[in-house]
Amino acid sequence: MNQLSYKDANGELVTKQQMAECINTGISTVCKIAEEAGAVRRIGRNYRINKKKVLEYIEENYSE
Repeated sequence: MNQLSYKDANGELVTKQQMAECINTGISTVCKIAEEAGAVRRIGRNYRINKKKVLEYIEENYSE
């Protein structure tokens, strides 16, 4: 499969894999947290996550 050259991990909407790498967790955990945070965006068949919303949600709900 060809890797797209314009995928930017620093973008506002990222893939599950990019988000998992960002927060050092597995993809299933990313999906769970993204759903809880209301950060999932479906564009056609693409599943994208609003990176900013997820990071804010983690800070609010998972910090000690």
